[in-house]
Amino acid sequence: MLTELQFNQYLDRHELSHEAREYLTTTRNQQASRMVGVHATTNISSWIYSEKMGRTISTESRTAERAFVVTKEYDKSVFEIWDQPEQVPIQKRNKKGVSGTKWYTPDFLLQTCSGPIAVEVKDSNSIAKLLKSSPNYWTEGTDGKVTYIPAKKYFESIGLKFEVWISSREIRYQVFNMEMALRARNYQKVDLPKEKLDAAFEESFFWSLHDLKNRLGVGEYTGIIQAIDSGDLFFDWNSSLFSAPKGCFVVRQENLLRHIDEFLGPKIYEDGFLSPISISELPSSTYAQEALSRLEKIKNDEKGRSVRRWKSLMKKGTAEGLSAFQSLIPKWFVSGNRKRKINTVVDTFLINYLLGNHAESQGLSQYRSYIQYRVDAQKAHPVYPPVAKTTFNRRLKAIPPELIARKRGGKRSGNAAAAPSDSLERQLKAEIAWQRAAIDHYIADIYLVFFDSGGVPHAMRPWVTAMVDLATGCVLAFSISFLSPSKKSCAKVMRDCVRRHGLLPKEIIVDRGSEFKSVYFSALLAHSKIELILRPTAYPKYGGEVEGLFGEFKKQWLTQRPGNLADYKEARSVDGKLAPKKHAVLTAFDFFRELEAFISWRDSNPRGVEAEAPRVRLATHMREYPFVAITQVFDNEYVLATAVDSKKYKIDPQRGLHIGGMWYWSPEIKSFGAMRAAVEVRTDPENPHVVFALIDNNWCPCYSSRINRYSALDAISQKVEGLIAVEAFSERQKVKQEADEEAVRIIRQLSEESKSSSTSHVIEFESYDEIESQDEMSVFESLKSADIRPLEAESWEVKHVW
Repeated sequence: MLTELQFNQYLDRHELSHEAREYLTTTRNQQASRMVGVHATTNISSWIYSEKMGRTISTESRTAERAFVVTKEYDKSVFEIWDQPEQVPIQKRNKKGVSGTKWYTPDFLLQTCSGPIAVEVKDSNSIAKLLKSSPNYWTEGTDGKVTYIPAKKYFESIGLKFEVWISSREIRYQVFNMEMALRARNYQKVDLPKEKLDAAFEESFFWSLHDLKNRLGVGEYTGIIQAIDSGDLFFDWNSSLFSAPKGCFVVRQENLLRHIDEFLGPKIYEDGFLSPISISELPSSTYAQEALSRLEKIKNDEKGRSVRRWKSLMKKGTAEGLSAFQSLIPKWFVSGNRKRKINTVVDTFLINYLLGNHAESQGLSQYRSYIQYRVDAQKAHPVYPPVAKTTFNRRLKAIPPELIARKRGGKRSGNAAAAPSDSLERQLKAEIAWQRAAIDHYIADIYLVFFDSGGVPHAMRPWVTAMVDLATGCVLAFSISFLSPSKKSCAKVMRDCVRRHGLLPKEIIVDRGSEFKSVYFSALLAHSKIELILRPTAYPKYGGEVEGLFGEFKKQWLTQRPGNLADYKEARSVDGKLAPKKHAVLTAFDFFRELEAFISWRDSNPRGVEAEAPRVRLATHMREYPFVAITQVFDNEYVLATAVDSKKYKIDPQRGLHIGGMWYWSPEIKSFGAMRAAVEVRTDPENPHVVFALIDNNWCPCYSSRINRYSALDAISQKVEGLIAVEAFSERQKVKQEADEEAVRIIRQLSEESKSSSTSHVIEFESYDEIESQDEMSVFESLKSADIRPLEAESWEVKHVW
């Protein structure tokens, strides 16, 4: 990013107009003009940390905007990248042809070595539609460049260049490799042994990354990728992947790349190799049998009109370069009367009914819907009969299922019924461990005991938050909570990942829950330079990796534990005395240990088609691609960064801060003297015996009196104590309230028993009337002069014991 001095020199060097200078300055000094992803449907929004800018850059989709940011982040001729710059007025015509002013926001503003550029980013499919639907605004030149005329006119009027950047599926390999190269560029420099490198390329003009690493005797690919990034080595950015080192070949001279294939065996499949083939070129079995039958009849010199027609087809096909077999393939697929046979009135009513009454009637079966249609159709068009059930079903199947599902079950149901996107149009998935991880929550189907009152367990269902590596399927971290998903859940799982590995994933993808969209979570990821990715809202097809973990834990583990709800129907049908909650025997300590054991077992088993277990792949990738993960030390700074922002609390000069039933003290509180000042406090999401108070511009840790004992506990016990002391606090208060109510009942019962008995259950005493100045004497002084007469008690039996 340019400094202020460099920026002013940049403006002078390119001799920009006053309007252009003002637009660039305003964009640099303000936040993004709008929030991306607010109206996202199927696209994935993300916030990328840019080393070039020293800040995060928002992208509205993964296939277009994010690909653009990655390529420009890698491009050394680009100095600055500004997302969602200021809106500008452009001239467009409405449907009536009247020209008016519309506000337009370009996607990015670049400061490049050749000058500033405003950029609109689109994918190739969107451009094709726009060129067809809006030819007055979107045009394509002879050089293949697309222009958005209204925006171009405005920016040219103030002296700025405007471009349309088009993303296509052909660049997805390049974008993936650039991301890897950027991570290696920001990693510590690894020098390759020059003598061994020279000797290797004397032996062969090309090497695979895998073989070159072994030949050089290095244990990782960092140095090789850095050499490619610096231009010392070359490889094909558009067809090879750094994540597939055995198929990624490098050379020392770029012009030698095209000769590598001459020394390699043919592949089973290459990108773009397959495409749809007409049945006339490659027939089905039925069509092929008919073509062979026709050839046989011609070979046997059979006579007839059909044979003469087939010979004519063979002659015509030969002229077009077809074989005799291809020429005689029947054209049955183009036969048939394609004209509509149903009356227009009947057809229109049927379509309206399917998109109306049928689509909006939840739970209505197809048969019952057809019966309703017949009744309505006989009333709507009595002259024409309703269509048959076969036609009704065929027309219903022709309607996209997501339209019916959306009307019946809302957005989430419609997205679940929608067809998947084209695999070839998607960006590449995570290929290397720590490249991308997903976080999600799950309320476990089991009850855990948080308090035992002597034979009567008090239980709650825990929430499990897990972080799963998307490349290997390995579980990186997890946390358990008694509270609903919140910022604390996010902080705990992030801490667990850092404590276990000392690393964090480069990207984290989450749903659009409030805890993930919070400023706290965004700031926490930005602190560690992690890219935040938001999945589309109400789209159940996303997040399968973490959901799969929870499903396996439920089916393969919880079903064998007491107090579980894994079989929901069985749990609902049992008698109240046998309910899972009444048989909960697992404590939070047990659950921590068992979940840890399950994850260890799961990550050691085969998954998918991989030849290595998830934990083995994770270790291999960490060794060979150490630059992908983000190094994070679990120190004081990170503890404070993951502490959850709370509110202001008043300080008691004598006792400190009173939060959640506990008192916290720090020597720094003495600086307030007798003042009952209010200070901002951040609470620790795991340790119940420490909070952080902002005192004299420093975050000072304040401890409870039990902090020394807490420090001596083992790791799991510390986590459990945080659950019980903080997250089960409200439930424990309810138990205490019930206990207090029971105490009142016991006292009243004892009083009633004493009234019904002839003998009192109390000790009586009489005071002397002669005692003067009774008001000045304490109760204990008056008891000294009292006549105390103990009474015999017949029975002190207590039926209700707490």
